[in-house]
Amino acid sequence: PQSASVSVELSFGEAMSSRERRSLSRQLVRAYGANRGAPHPLRLSFSALDEASLHPDMLHRDLARWDCQRVGERADVRWPADELVWLSPDAGEPLSTLDPDVTYVVSGLVDRSVLSGRSLERSRAAGGRAVRLPLRECAPRPDVHPILSVVSVVSMLAAVNSGASWEEAIGAALPKRFMERREAEAAARGEGAGGGRLV
Repeated sequence: PQSASVSVELSFGEAMSSRERRSLSRQLVRAYGANRGAPHPLRLSFSALDEASLHPDMLHRDLARWDCQRVGERADVRWPADELVWLSPDAGEPLSTLDPDVTYVVSGLVDRSVLSGRSLERSRAAGGRAVRLPLRECAPRPDVHPILSVVSVVSMLAAVNSGASWEEAIGAALPKRFMERREAEAAARGEGAGGGRLV
């Protein structure tokens, strides 16, 4: 079967500090490696390279030699709106299956930059569809923090593309600190390990 297409959108650089942009550069290296190591890798691309505020060495040294599609323009310029699905933690609809006929857009923002609604706003401006990862439905806890790193998102998508269930993919890629934080909060409130209210 054809792999799903995923593009990491790199036009959010001005919303991040120089430290966060360096962190994003490192995350892109790890995300690329995670996808390459998957049994059935995604068709991975990086969009908005013409305006990407990444560490210059990373742009020249790593991206230039990666086996991926490099797109100069933004995703909403490169692909028609009906062929794009934006991943946003603020979207209401959960992603259930991967469609090889569309491109899923992952916003290139580090998890320290909690810019609520930014990817959802971008999808609406482009006339596209937005979905969220099914964390509430499939994560070990329904109240894990919905803001994930690019590495975690690409890893989850690559695992599902390779045949894993969402439960397996999320459980493997979800940072342990997310679970530990929620477990500690639940313990402080006197709740059970699997409980907690959505936040």
